Amino acid sequence: MGAADVRSILEVLVLQLCDDHVLPQPVANARVEGFLVDFFWPAKRLMVEADSYTYHSMPGAFERDRERDQQLTLAGYTVVRFTYTQVAQTPALVRRRLRRLLS
Repeated sequence: MGAADVRSILEVLVLQLCDDHVLPQPVANARVEGFLVDFFWPAKRLMVEADSYTYHSMPGAFERDRERDQQLTLAGYTVVRFTYTQVAQTPALVRRRLRRLLS
């Protein structure tokens, strides 16, 4: 795994999953259409948000996340969210889904 601008252990886990399973490395914490997104694969126009309950459970965060997803989707991007539980407890599921999204 190369050096990346990561802000949480969850982001480290996603990057490690990509590295361990030879998935293309994303740009971490990239600015896209004015939004800061957790992971971005420019060639696929794919964004992955790694969400933990700690940071995304408040009503304001929940609403902002949906608004952002809608704006990015309308701009032609695919936005997918994985939870901490999914990444930490079912990494094979996350890997399979990422592989499909990146194929």
